[in-house]
This record gives sequence, structure tokens and C-alpha cells, in this order.
Amino acid sequence: MNNSRVGAVILAAGKSRRMGEAKQLLRLGESTVLGQTLANLHGAGVDEIVLVLGFSAQTILQQLPVSATEDLKVVVNEDYEHGMASSLREGLSSLDPQTDAALVVLADQPFIRPETLDRIIDRHRRTNAQIVIPLYKGFRGNPVLLHRSVFPEIMALDGDIGCRAIFGSHLEGIVKVEVNDVGILLDIDNKDDYERLRRFGESGQDECALIEAVDREAGNL
Repeated sequence: MNNSRVGAVILAAGKSRRMGEAKQLLRLGESTVLGQTLANLHGAGVDEIVLVLGFSAQTILQQLPVSATEDLKVVVNEDYEHGMASSLREGLSSLDPQTDAALVVLADQPFIRPETLDRIIDRHRRTNAQIVIPLYKGFRGNPVLLHRSVFPEIMALDGDIGCRAIFGSHLEGIVKVEVNDVGILLDIDNKDDYERLRRFGESGQDECALIEAVDREAGNL
């Protein structure tokens, strides 16, 4: 196993058009969606965390708890309206040059457990894979881990395009890891998603029923 440095880039610059308000600040128990996502990362074995903000950047930053901003590098993507690719560029370029790989974390996935993040990192360190993708019961989820060798390809993307755009060019460099964590599939796009996931977090809703609901609505998990 190698001892590569692994960072995390949190994509939190979006305008939340379908939600109608900044979903990063939606309440989730005693925290917020973004606050919980940050807490999960602080509980995992990442060497650095870069938070990419854009829309409502100052408002979001001001409402984060002090504990969530410890050892956190915040960058603002002024071009956030140009899509996800611009935030990926901003985040990856802001990592320490000594960082060997990065987890690309979506800000609206607050239920991914720290041990799941550690499992993805461990698989990278054991295999030196260019790309590590987590699976839950065969369904592909996030976050994706990227080795620095593929950063240039990611940073060359344009528009509202994510990491999967390069997967087809690296089929031999991809490792998939099965995780027992439905959180890798759960994100928040609209108010229905939020209400469902808020109830899930508060009451421990049955995971199978939740997966079925997500699958019906997304159609591509």
C-alpha cells in the first residue's frame, strides 16, 4: 500500500435552480446540508479539503459553523454559471501540489459516512487506480476519486459536465469498490428530495424503499 496524499474537493457553487433556494444551507438536524457534508469529510482520512463556492458564497460561508471551517481552504468560482466543469477546474487547481489524488464530493450528499470515504481512499492506495468509483448494490455513486494523472483531462472539460466524461478513456484505470452506504446515491435536487432525505436522516427510513424511490425518479442510478 502506498501513502499517497489524498485531498477532497467539495463542489458547492451551484445556484440550486430546481430547489429555489441555496440547498447548501437547508437545515438537516442541528446542522445544514453542507455542514454535514463537511463534518463527514473532517471525520475521514483526507489530507486537505477545498470547498468551491459560487452562488451566495458569502452567505453560505457566514452560516457555516466554526468547526466546519477548520483546516478548510475556500475558493470562489466566479464563473459558476458556466457549469460544473468550471468548479472542478477551480477546485483541482487549488489543491496542494503535493496532493496525489482527490475525492470529488458533491455538497448535496450529506449522508455519506466517513468510513465510506476511507474505504474509497484505501482502495486507491492499494491499487494506485487512476479513478475509483463507489457502488451500492451495483449502483454507481459519488464521490469519485481521481488520481492527479487525470487532472489535466478534467480541467479541460467545459460546461455542465462532471468527471464521468473521461471514464470511457480510462477503462483499464478504473477500480470499482462496493460500499454498504446508500448515502453515495442520495443527493438533493428539489424540495421533494430534501423532504425525503430529511425524514431519512431523522427516522432511519428503510433503505430499500428509499432506493426504489430514487431509482424511479432518477431512472439512471
